[in-house]
Amino acid sequence: MKRCVYFALLLLLLAGISPAAAQEQKGAIEGIITDASGAVLPGVTVNVRSAAGTIMTVTTDGNGVYRFASLPPGEYQVEATLSGFTPRTMERVDVRLGQIKKVDFSLAVGNVSESVQVSAESPLIDVRQAERSTHLTAEDIARLPKGRDFSSIVTHAPGANDEARLGGLSIDGASAGENRYIIDGAEATDLRMGVQGKQLVVDFVDEVQVKSSGYTAEYGGAMGGVVNVVTKSGTNDFQGDLGMYFTNDALQSASYADGSGNFVRSRSLRLNPSNASVAEYVDYKSDEFTQWDPGFTLGGPILRDSLWFFTSYQPQLRTTDRDVTFTSTGDAQVFTRKDTQHFSSNNVRFQAANRLTGRVAFNASGGSREGLLPSVSGSDNPDANYAIDRKTPNYTYSANADYVVNQKLLLGFRTGYYTVDAHDEGVFQGTRVSFGNTTNIGLPGVPAELQRPTGFTNTPSNNEVTRDRRTRWNASADATYYAAFGGQHTFKGGVQFDRIGNDVLSGETGNLVTIFWDQAQDGVRGKYGYYMVRSNRPFPDRGFITEGNIHSTNVGLYVQDAWTINNRLTLNLGVRTENEKVPSYTTAEGVAATAMEFSFGDKLAPRAGFAYDITGDGRWKLSGSWGLFYDFFKLELPRGSFGGDKWLQYWYTLDTPDWTSIDPSGCPTSCPGTLFRGPVDFRHPSNAADANTIDPDLDPMRVQKLDFALEHQMTSSVAVGVRYAHNQVDKAIEDVGALDAQQNEIYKIANPGFGTAAQFGVAGSGLVLALPKAVRDYDSVEFSLTKRYARNWSARVSYMWSRLHGNYSGLSQSDENGRTSPNVGRMFDYPLMAFNETGQPEYGPLGTDRPHQFKAQFAYTAPFGTAIGLNQMVESGVPVTREARFIPGNNFPVQYLGRGSDGRTDVFSQTDLHLQHEFRLLGRQRLTVLMNVLNLFDQDAGINKFSTQTASGQALSVSESEFYQGIDTQALIAAQGLVLDPRFLLDSAFQNPRTIRFGAKWSF
Repeated sequence: MKRCVYFALLLLLLAGISPAAAQEQKGAIEGIITDASGAVLPGVTVNVRSAAGTIMTVTTDGNGVYRFASLPPGEYQVEATLSGFTPRTMERVDVRLGQIKKVDFSLAVGNVSESVQVSAESPLIDVRQAERSTHLTAEDIARLPKGRDFSSIVTHAPGANDEARLGGLSIDGASAGENRYIIDGAEATDLRMGVQGKQLVVDFVDEVQVKSSGYTAEYGGAMGGVVNVVTKSGTNDFQGDLGMYFTNDALQSASYADGSGNFVRSRSLRLNPSNASVAEYVDYKSDEFTQWDPGFTLGGPILRDSLWFFTSYQPQLRTTDRDVTFTSTGDAQVFTRKDTQHFSSNNVRFQAANRLTGRVAFNASGGSREGLLPSVSGSDNPDANYAIDRKTPNYTYSANADYVVNQKLLLGFRTGYYTVDAHDEGVFQGTRVSFGNTTNIGLPGVPAELQRPTGFTNTPSNNEVTRDRRTRWNASADATYYAAFGGQHTFKGGVQFDRIGNDVLSGETGNLVTIFWDQAQDGVRGKYGYYMVRSNRPFPDRGFITEGNIHSTNVGLYVQDAWTINNRLTLNLGVRTENEKVPSYTTAEGVAATAMEFSFGDKLAPRAGFAYDITGDGRWKLSGSWGLFYDFFKLELPRGSFGGDKWLQYWYTLDTPDWTSIDPSGCPTSCPGTLFRGPVDFRHPSNAADANTIDPDLDPMRVQKLDFALEHQMTSSVAVGVRYAHNQVDKAIEDVGALDAQQNEIYKIANPGFGTAAQFGVAGSGLVLALPKAVRDYDSVEFSLTKRYARNWSARVSYMWSRLHGNYSGLSQSDENGRTSPNVGRMFDYPLMAFNETGQPEYGPLGTDRPHQFKAQFAYTAPFGTAIGLNQMVESGVPVTREARFIPGNNFPVQYLGRGSDGRTDVFSQTDLHLQHEFRLLGRQRLTVLMNVLNLFDQDAGINKFSTQTASGQALSVSESEFYQGIDTQALIAAQGLVLDPRFLLDSAFQNPRTIRFGAKWSF
């Protein structure tokens, strides 16, 4: 068997070398030229020209085939000439990233001085490939409503949604941690979480490509979609612009900045500050802010027709002021936060004759934050230090080149480097005290001077990032060979070296003390309640910390063929594999630097697809694809489970009302009260010698995708289509938990439902049950209409029916309100959480299941220069599933009545508007003024509900053997007198407020 694997790898290496991420930076035009009788014509000269200065020439081979295999995205003029025949020209052939546009010519005998233009026949449909992708060009972006970052337009693609409950972008039901982001050929996916790791302002973007399914074997690591972004390049004309954008609080509905600096609606659900048994809605006072975005772009030739440059810079300058009245003292103060982000995009593009093309690019999006804002509720400490700053450098560098050896062989070379870091200054050094969701106001025996509201903390943060530098360097090359036997073949194959690193030291500068006033834990409490102390080792020391310095090198290989038969049917066949090493963060003696490794044989991923040109004229296309897709491991699990994170926790009775006397430096022996539980190790390394909890037969995470599509080009500018897609998780990797005799949470890294995690023993009994497998099944049917921009207007309309069902949302956790923690979600932290109160495994609609989705974008430019762009979205609300906490001390959330137990949130609808007017000045100069409005009608649908029934610190006490036999949760809650959370099933989050932004730009 080993010999077979080694032989297969050798064949892959001989096939060529190429990127695992396949940093696609080009498109292609190809076709067949015949005479009037249909006979092929060899020796025809074919030229392509673009406004950007690209000029290339080839001749047809003995089969009448011509090919331009490496073209920058854009519109092209294609001209075919042969002595004795009338030349033919096709205008406006639109080539997008990864597309192969089929342009066939039939030449008639005639005068060479004549010419026939066939601009109306420029194809809309790529009939050579099976992949499903959406292309958004710079022209689309300019005309339509959007935010400042490119991600704001990705959701224009059908099936792509920004899901807060999944931590970001969801494509075809996959979670936010399962996509790949590529900017100018450099991987820009966050190494830790798998989400978007870099911002890029839309003014710099030339094209955004969203691949959702059918992508070929050269793509690895994406189980959701691939978002590929290419920035603007210079042309043969010097062009640029100078502009400014502006917005402030007067142009926005009532809102305030959350902890990340994003503005959310002022209306909030909270517990009453002086009575935690009462829930209330409050409209907090809006923050005052101003934001300026000045900037410029400039591009042009260094050497005409061969070397071009592009450079740009746009800082984002925001100042936010918050007027806070502190509830503990009644004092009013104004606090200021300043956010500065520096966006820059720069590149040089070159073309040497017809053979060598390439690009070198640099993109920056780093920034800084000066100051923190206290809570809008005023529950914080008025004497705390809020002058806490953070710096976040973020850069990508990339270079690529394609060399046409001859008409049959194309070589490509790629390299990219991505780095991001963080550093805090001014963080409080010492212990942080938090009241959580409890208060001591009015509690007998507590002096008035010690009473504080619900949510009080003595300091906004004691969490300090000293460094968290994440790097990725990849180098790759590809070889493409064109052959003709049994049809036309495009063979491609290669290897990629991917070097990742993380040097981190961050965490709490002192311990964390969380007080639960007037509550009990597992029936134990002091006179005033109980409290928890978090540390990373025996006292005294810091609290939760993460530290380590790791590097790992991974290799990817693939080979594939696009086989076109009779110029109508194209088969996309291929296979890829990777060798992946997952690093360890612990340096303990006897622990290897590599915690887990997947061999080439573990990650064989076959892909197959077809595209059929039904009528042979490029107007009807039937396509389908199937493939296996494996994850590239993110660093969140290694940091948490392989020695990076350190977290011990202790529980004490609260016997004194003087919370200021709780000094962890004397713990564990002299902390006030009685230690009744702990220490519990929440981060015991799963790869430590005394643990050995990694399944030796662990398989990589795998998703299977299947889709079929039918597309029809109705006119030269209008196409319609229908598509069916099915995605399913075959195997997941999660930390599967159990409790030892000391109640420590011990995790094994396994595939839930397989291997060592196939079954579990029920605590306190001899019962053994099957652990549910991780299930996520997605099905959708999509209808779409696309009209490209012609006669001053364009449109894109889609309706999708979909179903997202199972028990596992993926690498981001919709059951945890958008927590993004790849491979370490809570679902399998303890078996109890995968079952309902009848003792049965729980499957149902997942947290972002939206059966109906309608999207429409429309753009129109009036002859007098005014343009309007509209974006409309209407989609079903998401399921609401109630939970209760079980097992005191562990507080495991259990969806005891099943998924979707309490209906859905409101239907979500939003209209966005973009208006602009262009004034013509001297020559090519233009002055453009614009207004961009997100959520035009200020709709405020509830987008989430508070789903936990039991109050913080409250959990049902029940034997697990009884639980799996079936229980009545509501009866047990009443019998045990548990405190309920008054926010239960109330709207807890709302649609983002209306935002208006004005801008002006001088173009030359």
